Amino acid sequence: MKDILKNYAAALRAFRPNARRFLAFTFLLSLAQSVYGLVFNLYILKTGYTMDFVGTLGAIPGLTVAALSIPLAVLTAGLPARRMLLVSVGLSSAVMLGMAVFTGRAPLMLLAVLGGAAGALMGITSAPLMARSSSQEERQHFFSFQFAASMVAAFAGSLSAGWLTRGWAALFCAGEENAAAYRLTLFFACLLMLAAARAAAAINEPDAAGKDSEGGFAELNKGLALYVLLPQLMIGFGAGMIMPYLNIFFKSGFSLNIASLGVCMSLMPLAMAVGGLIGPLAVRRLGQVRTMIFFQSLSIPFLATMGFSGLLVPTVMAAFARTMLMNASWPVYSVFMLGHFPASQHQAVSSIYSAGWNLANAASTRLSGRLQMDFGFTLPFLITITCYAAATLLLSRRFLRTEKANKKAAGPAAPEEGLE
Repeated sequence: MKDILKNYAAALRAFRPNARRFLAFTFLLSLAQSVYGLVFNLYILKTGYTMDFVGTLGAIPGLTVAALSIPLAVLTAGLPARRMLLVSVGLSSAVMLGMAVFTGRAPLMLLAVLGGAAGALMGITSAPLMARSSSQEERQHFFSFQFAASMVAAFAGSLSAGWLTRGWAALFCAGEENAAAYRLTLFFACLLMLAAARAAAAINEPDAAGKDSEGGFAELNKGLALYVLLPQLMIGFGAGMIMPYLNIFFKSGFSLNIASLGVCMSLMPLAMAVGGLIGPLAVRRLGQVRTMIFFQSLSIPFLATMGFSGLLVPTVMAAFARTMLMNASWPVYSVFMLGHFPASQHQAVSSIYSAGWNLANAASTRLSGRLQMDFGFTLPFLITITCYAAATLLLSRRFLRTEKANKKAAGPAAPEEGLE
């Protein structure tokens, strides 16, 4: 264990200054988003809307990202990534503030569209910018650290959002967890977004070697892109069934107050952080594909326990384990995906991935909101389990044999190098 910690400390010290700035920005952005995310669905319900509208509102940003990712990647191909990052953060800040102020159906839906546009810019900008801020040797550690930083921030944000909301309720709302108490927490999240915008302004623009006016689309192998992305898109559809509603699942299923809900929800990003940090170690020992298959397969029994145990403690423990295992493979997949394409095509493949994942996720988020009104969470959990199992099987059948062949050809050093 001591050697593992030394390895991570050495990797962190070796990061370039721009990589460290990106980690600071990631932490603040995720902190703001998690504070906001804990109470937003509950706030919408308290303003008088139904779960069906919550599902609609939750689906709009993903659908917008799916519609805009590829066009924006082409239109912004010649523009500095740093500028696009700042535009994304600024737009996100305005959307969060607007969501906290306006309660009409039309304004909320319009703001959700603008939030999706901000997400599209972030999706096509962040991964290529991270890749250019790191060397090939440090990339897996950097992506894993970035993911872990976002999840540690989400842990702190969920925990503090629960306490803050309960405090607002006690001070200003006679102890009632009403829309006003939730709104004050949303305003606090907006202040955190301003800090994230300041951190984003400190990020520099690395050289974009091989960047062209079409963002890499002209020479992109579309068949290979679909081949690489399809398993993750299936996971995106499954995730949309449950994850956007996790706060409602815990609060309605176990009658938790907002502070207790904050504790439960804060454990999920903490589990993701742990998962993100064990990813590089697993890759060195197993390789990228086996690592993803291993973590995703182990997460499925915990997902079933989480959905059907009916008891709070087993559900929380299973949710922690499922979240840790399933999300341990996410930064591994990011490096795996980019490793199949040259740097000049990273923005193109990132935009296709962002569009496809958000389309799948938004479609299932919308469908889940409708299904919950008729079947509760039973059917959405069954659909999620099926999607995760199918994606893991597809990943195994398509890539495991190739990884084994690459390792055999490369010799004994291959397990240390992964599939860059």
